[in-house]
Amino acid sequence: MVKILPKRFVPLLIMLGFLAIFIITPFVAAVFGIPIIAMDDIYISIASYDFYTLAHLLWGVALFVVIFTIGFIAKNRSDDPLAPISPPDFKKFVIYWVITLAIAGIWEIIENTLLIFVGMKVEFDSVPNIITDITIWGIGGLMSWYMTDLMFLSKKFIRAYYIYGILNLLSGALLFILFSFITTNF
Repeated sequence: MVKILPKRFVPLLIMLGFLAIFIITPFVAAVFGIPIIAMDDIYISIASYDFYTLAHLLWGVALFVVIFTIGFIAKNRSDDPLAPISPPDFKKFVIYWVITLAIAGIWEIIENTLLIFVGMKVEFDSVPNIITDITIWGIGGLMSWYMTDLMFLSKKFIRAYYIYGILNLLSGALLFILFSFITTNF
C-alpha cells in the first residue's frame, strides 16, 4: 500500500526540484564559459548568480505573501465580523504560487526589453541568469507557501506571518541596495 504525503509537503517537494534547477543551471553555464557568480560589475546579468539573486528570493517570498493576502481577504470578505474564516484550500495555494512565477517571468521580460529601451539597464541578461532569477523567485514563493500553510495549522501565528512578509520585503530592498553598492564600487 502506497502512503500519500500530506498536501502541506507539496511545496517542499517542488522546492527540491527548483533547487536542483538552481544548482544545475550554473554548472551548465560554466561549460559554455559563462561565470557562475558575478564578483565584478561587468558580470552582472551575465553570471548565473549576481547580487540580484538574493533580492529575487526575498521578492518571491514577499510577493507570495501579498498575493495570498489579497486572495484571502477577497475570499473571506463579509459584512458580519463574526463570520467564520475559511482557510485556503490547496488549489488556491497553487494558483497564488503560479501567479508569483508568472510575475517573475513578466518582470524578466520587462527588465530585458523596457528597461533596456529606456536606458535603465545597459545589457541583456544571459539565459542562465534569467533561469536562476525565475527559479529563485519560485523558491521564495514556495517558502511563503509552506509558511502560510503552517500558519493555518496554528492560527496563533497569523501576526508573525504578516510581520515575516513585511520584513522579507524590507530586507530584500536593503540587501539589494547593499549588494548593488558592494558589486559596483569595489
